[in-house]
Amino acid sequence: MDEWHGVTIDSRGHVIELQLSGNYLRGHLPPELGNLSHLKVLNLAANQLSGEIPAELGNLANLEVLILFDNQLNGEIPAELGNLANLEDLILRDNQLSGEIPAELGNLANLGVLVLWGNQLSGEIPEELGNLAKLSLLRLEDNQLSGEIPEELGNLVNLEVLILFGNQLNGDIPAELGNLASLSYLW
Repeated sequence: MDEWHGVTIDSRGHVIELQLSGNYLRGHLPPELGNLSHLKVLNLAANQLSGEIPAELGNLANLEVLILFDNQLNGEIPAELGNLANLEDLILRDNQLSGEIPAELGNLANLGVLVLWGNQLSGEIPEELGNLAKLSLLRLEDNQLSGEIPEELGNLVNLEVLILFGNQLNGDIPAELGNLASLSYLW
């Protein structure tokens, strides 16, 4: 497998990376991807994948990077992704994902990048996202999110970029966002 395009293995022959962006892949994401227990990077961006994100991806305990942007994925973001304790980057932008942002994503203590823009996500921004102490980039724009901006986002001490435009948010901008000393871009 070490000679297969886009596949990286470790010294023991375990698949640790699938880097298959821009390969015109079609069809559904197979739930069997959740069996790749040593996988650290799953990048299937810019393909023509459809269907739902399999909940089995929540079994990938070693996963650090999950990139599925620019496909035609639909359905809800599986709450099981909140089990990915080592996840650093979660990029699901430019799909057709719907439903609410799972509160379980607030469990991702190592998450630095959360990019969900350009979907059809609805409901309120979960206050649990305020638990993501390492988060530096949060992009939720161009969805159908509603309600108020949670004041808990003011806990994100490492946040540098916060983009929320193109939703149906209401209420005041929380004063707690003034605590974001690292913030350089707010839209």
